[in-house]
Amino acid sequence: MKKWCRAVLFVIPLLLFIGWVNWYVDSYALLRVTYDGIAAQMAAGKNVEGLEESDYNDRNLLAARLSGMEEAPQVMVLGSSRVYTFDHTMFGTDSFYNAGLSEATIYDILAVSGILFKQDKLPETVVIGVDAFLFNKSHDNEKWKELEGYANYMSLAIDGKLSPELTHPRKDTGRDWKKTLSLDYFRYNVTLLPEGKRFAVSYTEDWETDDYLKRSDGSVSYQRELREVNPADVEEMTRQAMGEHVVYRMTDYEKIDEQHFEYFSWLIDDLQQAGVEVILYLPPYSPMMYNYIESEETFQITLEVEEKVKALAARKGIALYGSYDPAGCGLTMADLYDVYHVKAEKTADTYYPVIPAK
Repeated sequence: MKKWCRAVLFVIPLLLFIGWVNWYVDSYALLRVTYDGIAAQMAAGKNVEGLEESDYNDRNLLAARLSGMEEAPQVMVLGSSRVYTFDHTMFGTDSFYNAGLSEATIYDILAVSGILFKQDKLPETVVIGVDAFLFNKSHDNEKWKELEGYANYMSLAIDGKLSPELTHPRKDTGRDWKKTLSLDYFRYNVTLLPEGKRFAVSYTEDWETDDYLKRSDGSVSYQRELREVNPADVEEMTRQAMGEHVVYRMTDYEKIDEQHFEYFSWLIDDLQQAGVEVILYLPPYSPMMYNYIESEETFQITLEVEEKVKALAARKGIALYGSYDPAGCGLTMADLYDVYHVKAEKTADTYYPVIPAK
């Protein structure tokens, strides 16, 4: 009996410690904080601080936000982080959501579309940011697999292979009590304690703060140090990238992947057939980077992508806005946060019609 009592006295404090660490650190937002909870605050008009510092999963947050919407927004933007600064003021409506995702691939575009189709939340207008790297199979990543069920749902629907047993994708973004005493979760969480790192967010009605801010409409306000970056530093970062012969996700890009482009084309067809107005947007490069792209044969596939997207838009009778060439919007090096991201105050200028819808 004494041995059993001693064992209990040892185990109970240990379990309490494991539970406390998992709850306090909660690195994946499964206990103390949940993506469902964050999404609910955003739906109530709150802007969120602390996400970037918490290494948040933007796919999980987007899934929670879309699932929690009572009705579809009038306008939605899809794409990579290069559309993050698109906000509702650009479109003159509060019925708007920015569904951009970091390092987005064609599978992310399919996944987000899958959520919209499956949950009957298709907006009246979808703006899709079409980065040149969207059709570079060499630089696909695994982030989309957080939403794999929806990506598979959409790709199978496009291929006409969707069967009844595959029509119920689901992403759980709520509280997972099983993680309270999870040793795997504890092993990771406890390593963050010495750094004082944990998943922690706060809410504000401010449209800009000193820190990275995820706004209620899905757009992003970057931290003050980026908003006030010295243009000379941006030029130096660009020269460094050029010196290393790097254009983001454009290396090892010998040809446009046919399957990626076909998925994109078929997705547009499905959206149009569902009555959605589709607008394509080409985010511009900086003048320095675009001149480099034009001068380097390795990266001239960028120009080929633009021409192919233009032809697609014309063929389908949809509007095309913007260009990889910054000349059309008067972009200067002072208009960028870094090598690839345009400052919020200049974003609207980059969104100009090139091919009007028929």
